[in-house]
Amino acid sequence: MRKLFAYACGREEVERYARFAAGYGFDVTCCPERPLPENTNLARGYDCIAIAAARGITPAMIDDYLAGGVKLLSSRAIGVDNIDLAYAKAHGLAVTRNTYSAASVADYAVMLMLMVTRQTKAALLRNLGQDFNYECFRGRELHTMTVGIIGTGNIGAVTAKRLSAFGCRLLAWSRRPKPELAGVVTDVDLDTLLRESDLISLHLSSNPETYHFLDRTAIGKMKPGAYVVNTARGDLIETAALIDALESGHLAGAALDVFEGDRSVYYLDHKNKVLGNHDLAILNAMPNVIMTPHLAFWTDTVADDMVKNSLEAARQFFAGEDCPLRVV
Repeated sequence: MRKLFAYACGREEVERYARFAAGYGFDVTCCPERPLPENTNLARGYDCIAIAAARGITPAMIDDYLAGGVKLLSSRAIGVDNIDLAYAKAHGLAVTRNTYSAASVADYAVMLMLMVTRQTKAALLRNLGQDFNYECFRGRELHTMTVGIIGTGNIGAVTAKRLSAFGCRLLAWSRRPKPELAGVVTDVDLDTLLRESDLISLHLSSNPETYHFLDRTAIGKMKPGAYVVNTARGDLIETAALIDALESGHLAGAALDVFEGDRSVYYLDHKNKVLGNHDLAILNAMPNVIMTPHLAFWTDTVADDMVKNSLEAARQFFAGEDCPLRVV
């Protein structure tokens, strides 16, 4: 039986590894710590490591893992932008990514759209102070709006299908348009989508080509009074430009499950600490900005998918089978 060391395991992951691991041929050791340069030694003697949203797997860490006998890094997350893939490939560490229910993020994205267009954050805060005046909370109805979907991969496609039930006009931009969405969305060029959308939802992966995809220039092209929703990756948006657009009133609001630099903040307990993250403080202080700590994916279905699919990818790798989730 192969040995797997699983980093960043909370109670949910520990319970699921106990249920699923043996069926995939693995003896799993769970650890609550994130993978860091200081704890690579924990994985010594293991065939495989499994990680979640690590801050970054560096070349030095990869060297340590390889020296300790690790042959595969199996990610429980979809994104692998936190791993130095080029170095892993050059030095012989295999890497697999994950896949999970697209409905989790799609449903959450639609929820955030409804919340930000109905001014839910400000209403809830006023309600706590027993200010029940309703006049300043007039919202918008989705069926009267044009919604732009940037990126029609699995999650973007499911989001578009969910939104079609609301009766809104749907525009889409993607490098690889999906034929299955014909009749659901209208594929347009990016400038048209930015110019005509009342609300834009981002569904792109993070890579050098998508870094600051919504930069100052792109945000400037957006329709005045539009909203932006990001449930994908924080660095898709140039934060300083977003803040300026919100402060000037060019954008009406934003709903962000991720933000630039969130890996150093989210999933950790910072009670009674000074974070020193000015962008987070500014965005959180805005009544028209909803921020959640990268929760869109986290459902009971996905909790199962993350562990089971990570184990299956590792099983396929060690069995010498075709491994669709292998990236290196």
